[in-house]
Amino acid sequence: MRKYIQYYLPVIMFLLILIDTQVTKFLERVSQGIFVGNAHLVILVALVAVPFLSRKYLLSVMICLGLLYDCYYTGVIGIYTVALPLVVFFMYSMKTAVYTNIFTMFFGWVIAITGYELYIVIIHLVFQLGRVNTLFFVTRYLGPSLLLNILLFIVFVYPFQKIFEKG
Repeated sequence: MRKYIQYYLPVIMFLLILIDTQVTKFLERVSQGIFVGNAHLVILVALVAVPFLSRKYLLSVMICLGLLYDCYYTGVIGIYTVALPLVVFFMYSMKTAVYTNIFTMFFGWVIAITGYELYIVIIHLVFQLGRVNTLFFVTRYLGPSLLLNILLFIVFVYPFQKIFEKG
């Protein structure tokens, strides 16, 4: 069954991108736009998949997903096409440098999400794709995003690990 995970993982990750967006929009509506917590289940699946899949395969999947994300959500090709593979590359680097257990995965998760969000904001600032208020970014976007993703990690890391171990 493990050999088939390569065939259905891209579809599942694409669906998770859609779920991430719906969760993000729902939480934004609930908080009436005051706080914006950006969900990253697709990155969590990538984190869990690193020990089980080859680097080349997972990077290829993330490039394709980033391209789709760019085409559909931003209209500027290259932002997420680079950001998602960079996060996965970081995860593979972390895997080779640090003994991987649930605690190192958690801290790697927090670092990866922070780096991912900072990369996106820096690209928006450098290429002037939009205005970014740094106070809003840190207090009302990055903070809630980290909190949300920590909760998602706690809830979903174990089920995702079991899927990959059996899959």
